[in-house]
Amino acid sequence: MRRALLFVALVLALAPACRRDPKPMTPKEGELPPLPPASGTAVGYLVDNAGQLRLRDDQLTKLKQIDNSLSARNDSIDTQLRTIERPDEEPAEKDKPPPRHNNAPGAQVKTTRDSAKLHQAKAENDRDALEKAFALLDDDQKQIAKQLLDERGISVPGAPGAGQQQPPPRPESEGVPLEP
Repeated sequence: MRRALLFVALVLALAPACRRDPKPMTPKEGELPPLPPASGTAVGYLVDNAGQLRLRDDQLTKLKQIDNSLSARNDSIDTQLRTIERPDEEPAEKDKPPPRHNNAPGAQVKTTRDSAKLHQAKAENDRDALEKAFALLDDDQKQIAKQLLDERGISVPGAPGAGQQQPPPRPESEGVPLEP
């Protein structure tokens, strides 16, 4: 009995020493997915990759100004979008079974004409800011910047397909039934 108690005490005492946590893994260069830009804008990617783009101090200063301006304009639009695009909060009726919920991100948000206009305004802000940013860059820097933004799915001004015109907006009266 005494040996069993001694054995259990020894096992319990050594258990934490035997269990060693594995070393934290340090990923190699290029293995991590890209983080969003610090400011949350497309121009922010250019600012964050200033070393790779080999930006001069004057270019970096102007890009930061463009980025701050774009961020401020888009913040007000994002605030309006959060107000407009809210999930439905309709109470369930007594006679009907509760509706099935689609919990995918953004699936419960209803897009309206107003929110579509705000999304379009935000896209125009991004496009204008990128045009200003690319005007500051040298040809070699433009190629690297296009590649950086293309990897993140951001359309670049002047790239093939980026300058295509969108179809003209439909008049608001279209689709409204006529009254007899």
